Amino acid sequence: MRTTFAATHALVNANRVQMMKLQAELATAQKELATGRLADVGLGLGGQTGQVISLRQEYSRLEAITHTNSIVAARLEATQASVDLIAAGAEAFLAALIDGSRTEVAAKGLPAIAKSAMEALVAALNSTHAGDYLFAGINTDVRPVADYFASPASAAKQAVDDSFVANFGFAQGDPAAGAIAAADMSQFLDAGFASLFEPAGWTSAWSSASNENIRSRISPSELVSTGTNANSDGIRKLAMAYTMVVEFSAANLGDAAFQVVAEKAVGLIGSAAADLTAERAQLGAAQERVSNASNRMSIQMGVLANHVNALEAVDPYEASTRISTLMTQIETAYALTARIQKLSILNYV
Repeated sequence: MRTTFAATHALVNANRVQMMKLQAELATAQKELATGRLADVGLGLGGQTGQVISLRQEYSRLEAITHTNSIVAARLEATQASVDLIAAGAEAFLAALIDGSRTEVAAKGLPAIAKSAMEALVAALNSTHAGDYLFAGINTDVRPVADYFASPASAAKQAVDDSFVANFGFAQGDPAAGAIAAADMSQFLDAGFASLFEPAGWTSAWSSASNENIRSRISPSELVSTGTNANSDGIRKLAMAYTMVVEFSAANLGDAAFQVVAEKAVGLIGSAAADLTAERAQLGAAQERVSNASNRMSIQMGVLANHVNALEAVDPYEASTRISTLMTQIETAYALTARIQKLSILNYV
């Protein structure tokens, strides 16, 4: 008959290994109770781990787009405010122009009013948000419009002067301008002068903005235009009206010729106002789409979070019970180890 000897040292080491395992399980259970989710998702879910990863990736994607939408919404709001200022300036100038065309004294004050309106227009077109120019199209780092009244003369100012001289043979400040016939002035404004505000003339002398507006992805399936640019019809018409009143004033032209200028400016501003209204409506529609998309994604993110939580969440009552059980087992193992360590052959001799 053969017997196997059991040493006290071997029994103690066996308990030590078991205690280390129990302590690791206790740390895991305590972490799960504190966080409310599985400490090791892969180990806890097994084959469902891929589903959790996919859900979290979709949640992160929606979260990123929602964050971008908040930036887009702020930019749209700033753009809308600038367009509102431009439209308000146009309405104020139109009222001044109608009043000024009635009396000679008021007419002579129109160039100063037009100059202020032009400066306000340029300032609005060069407005920025978060370091980006709002009316530059996709060229957000480029100043859209140069100062018309800059010194030395801007390209736009030089183009206007050159066009007038080419048509009449003298500058607009020359005394001879007083003899320009109404028909000749009308022909010039409709031809040579108007060509400066056509798309080709405008982009060559006035604007550095891109014709292509910013497009933003506001949801996984929606890509919309969320901006505008300084090359729109309404902006060019306003600039044309302001410029003709500034440059071809009642002080230089005869009454009949200036009346032509005033009438054409009134028509341009009226048309520009309609264009600006359409542009504001377009920006408003974009704002609504961004808001709706963000609301939909917020709901989707809530659903995704619930799915992830359902897979990863730990029952706190179960975790508490497991912790209590593990602590009892650890205490029992400690007590057993202490008793084993007290065993000695001398107690039985």
